[in-house]
Amino acid sequence: MSDLTTVPGLLENAASGGGVVTVLAGEREDVAVGELWLRSERAAARFLETVGPGGAVGLLLETSVDCLVSLLGAWRAGVTTLSLPPPPRSAPPDAYRDDLLDIVRAAGAGLVVLPERLAGLDLAGAAPTASFRECAAHPRRADVADPGEFVQFSSGSTGRPKGVRLASRSIAANVTAMIEHMAPHDQGAVAVSWLPLSHDMGLVGACLTILASMGRPWRGRRLVLMPPERMVARPGRWLEACSEFGATVTCAPGFALDLVLARARALPPGLDLRPLRILIVGSEPIAADTLRRFGRELAGLGFDETALCPAYGMAEAALAVTMVRPGERWRSTPADGAEVVSCGVPLRGLEVRAPAGAGAAGPVEVRGASLLTGYLARTAPAVDGDGWLATRDLGFVRDGELYVVGRADDVLVLAGRKLSPEPLEAAAARHAAVRPGGCAAVAAGGGYVVVAERRAAAARADLGEACRWIRRELAIRGAAPTEVVFVRPGSLPRTASGKLRRRQIGQLRVAGELAVEAVLRFGPAAAGPAFTGAGRDRTGASRADPR
Repeated sequence: MSDLTTVPGLLENAASGGGVVTVLAGEREDVAVGELWLRSERAAARFLETVGPGGAVGLLLETSVDCLVSLLGAWRAGVTTLSLPPPPRSAPPDAYRDDLLDIVRAAGAGLVVLPERLAGLDLAGAAPTASFRECAAHPRRADVADPGEFVQFSSGSTGRPKGVRLASRSIAANVTAMIEHMAPHDQGAVAVSWLPLSHDMGLVGACLTILASMGRPWRGRRLVLMPPERMVARPGRWLEACSEFGATVTCAPGFALDLVLARARALPPGLDLRPLRILIVGSEPIAADTLRRFGRELAGLGFDETALCPAYGMAEAALAVTMVRPGERWRSTPADGAEVVSCGVPLRGLEVRAPAGAGAAGPVEVRGASLLTGYLARTAPAVDGDGWLATRDLGFVRDGELYVVGRADDVLVLAGRKLSPEPLEAAAARHAAVRPGGCAAVAAGGGYVVVAERRAAAARADLGEACRWIRRELAIRGAAPTEVVFVRPGSLPRTASGKLRRRQIGQLRVAGELAVEAVLRFGPAAAGPAFTGAGRDRTGASRADPR
């Protein structure tokens, strides 16, 4: 039997099973995992011939069969594999190219593999480039299964993404712990994922974990992958795929549930979600109201609310740290005026340390077998002398379960009080004009500003009243913002997993570069509320125009 303590060992074991990978990008493609493993010998040979054993290869992952073949080839070749961060939607091409060059040089990458759409990207001679198709079709083979280091990048929601260095054994420890935590639904799994492979939740949580579960003793049956842009364009596609393939497992950030709820009436009535036993919700703070509404709205399609499994994780721990066990209804508790959802108990091999009790939220620390070995291009140790990693997240432990209230980097200070932005954003997002998952509370002077994307169906003429409603709602909570801003739908910067980049949003606001459609200002600088409608600047982007 293969060595299940390394990534190549898990994949080699999976190749002996009967699992199938289905890719829904363009025309449907079905490939047996054993065939993927065999075809990956060609990509492994390409990498070994180009960078040599112990060299480094950068992959800008996409949802395609050739990409999976190349990724498996890198994982089995014993090279250092970098999962390169994708270009942020709002980033200028030159700025992204410069960031990529910094990563390639810091890692000493000898080859960068790109999707066809970026084939012309010029890396100024820092490293040769190739396409996934070229690597998957390499004429020679290398039948190897050597573990190498893996580098994945943090989400970058509070700053520049950091390169997290992970040993193969650390990733394998997290993957097997996740499979075990899914019991009794770890056997014969069928999974559907639309998450980007460039993000840890999509790559480690959905793709690698389900691939690994296709081997003995779990014998998973199918992994269905869909490009994220297909789901975002029409959120119902996610649940339609779950119904079509009889998915037992899927996962998503909380904002995806809001997207589905916003278009729930468009879901086909014949969907059957009865087989779905695990829906892992993570990647961002989880709203209790979203979970309740999702369970209630989809009950008519056979969805069981106990399938909702809130979780907490990070790139530095490969992925998962804690998770609510399947079949147990999620829990919540009041804390500092907000309802905080439990993220469950630690997975096998991991420990969590945080203040006890809802009234004492503080720093969250993690220790265990799946933690990183360090950060790319940084020599300082990532953990303390006892192995604890300081996460910059804030939370508390109650009855052995972790409750996360937010990020220390995002805390707002209002009249001497420290406030987490998430409850404020959730309250503002209750207005029908706010696009699901499109609301950020960012610091501004001695207060804070709410920046919200307009829902596409909302009339721009009604945004003034929406601004006033949001301010009143937050004022009732004793946390009135100094400004409420509505911007064009889809214009706010996000991470690969869909998290809003609060820090960058604040910087864009100060620089006057938000695609503003309406503003309500209220504070010492204004003699009462001052509403501003939308005009157009010379670049064609929306901006504020007094009227």
